[in-house]
Amino acid sequence: MTEGTRSDPSVGFVVQSDRKNYKPFRNQPLNALHFLTILDDNFQDGYNSLVDLRGIEEENFIYHIPEKDVFLYSITSINYLETTRAVKTIRERYPDAKHVAGGIHVNLFPEESSEVFDAIALGEGEENIVKIIDDVRNSNLKKVYNQTNPIDINSFPHPSREYLPKSAVVEKGLLSGEYLDLLGTAVLFSRDCPYNCSFCANPVQKKARFRSPDRIKDEINYLKDVYGIEALAIKDDQAIPSNPNIAKNNLEAIAETNIKWRGQCRANGISRDTLKLAKYSGCVDLAIGIESVSQDVLDIVNKKIDLGEARKFLNYCEDEGIGRRIHLIMGLPGEKENIVEESIKFIEETRPSSVLLSLLAPTPGSDLYENPSKYGIKLHNVPFDEIFSASGRFDKDEETRMIFEYEKETPFGKSMSNSQIIENHERLLDFLWDKDLNF
Repeated sequence: MTEGTRSDPSVGFVVQSDRKNYKPFRNQPLNALHFLTILDDNFQDGYNSLVDLRGIEEENFIYHIPEKDVFLYSITSINYLETTRAVKTIRERYPDAKHVAGGIHVNLFPEESSEVFDAIALGEGEENIVKIIDDVRNSNLKKVYNQTNPIDINSFPHPSREYLPKSAVVEKGLLSGEYLDLLGTAVLFSRDCPYNCSFCANPVQKKARFRSPDRIKDEINYLKDVYGIEALAIKDDQAIPSNPNIAKNNLEAIAETNIKWRGQCRANGISRDTLKLAKYSGCVDLAIGIESVSQDVLDIVNKKIDLGEARKFLNYCEDEGIGRRIHLIMGLPGEKENIVEESIKFIEETRPSSVLLSLLAPTPGSDLYENPSKYGIKLHNVPFDEIFSASGRFDKDEETRMIFEYEKETPFGKSMSNSQIIENHERLLDFLWDKDLNF
């Protein structure tokens, strides 16, 4: 064992660089913080740390990585190749260390991942991680750990932020307008999503699980007391739960903490009364996944929203004084040539505060990636780290690239060429830039 003689191994949870993100520190490593908190509850406190590589150039990784007995990774497809290169570099410097990985990509590609890491963790990780570190302590590390039963997310404490410097936890500018200067940070109060959109990389459709109202209040009060937090970015898929009873209880709990917050939610299934309660609880901005202004396209990708209801919801938000950011994706199957004109019309009618525009990039785990012929898609053989959907949002001159193309005839009719799709994306992006709506 490193750092002297003891029974418990030292652990470093590695957070990848996220350098393709314009502001990588906006993405708090909540998953890593969660597991480090669990480890410190089960093993000797003080030997575990966050290895934070956000924003660091790859050739400089090793200078930010301390010696540890075990390195942990949570991997998505876009950061898989970077992680494998980091593992190789760390092995050269610390040859006795063990490397253990979990996450969406590992669950999708377990055999490939097993060739890179000393052990992989499948399923949810809370029980796995304790078993793994205990087995390392006893020199009995297995190749595969598989947690099959869903865990009770309320049986674990909220993530401690002590593994990060305060400057990486707290920032201004999380909210907009009059709340721009509030000190803010990110939180996550739920797990899983009951929906099964064809473009989403979530490989398993599950009923969402939410933290209890008391757990929510405990975490917010901890962040207020220790870090002076005044604003939150709630990172849940449903910051306003679709279940009205859960929504009521959780929003009332948030209201008791006297905090301002933003989050994302669906455009359907949320009543006007629930929206009023969200406003009362401190909600100032909502991100709403519209994805396409074509109902036919929404039906094809199994989005399960009605555009008429979505318009009403956006109007309700405006009436309640809640800022609205809508998410749109260009290049979805079934899209027609007039999609730009229809999108601009929708934007002008619903008056969102901002628009986050993406270009479709089928991701491993999504139905578009796993069953491309179903949508008339031909995937290009590109490295995982080229699967990136955002371009031109921060730099007008950034090149727009596609990692797939459509068959000329798809199950939904004649398709557009890649050049047509890219032109549409750039035209709509130009409109957003001109109207100061680009997020």
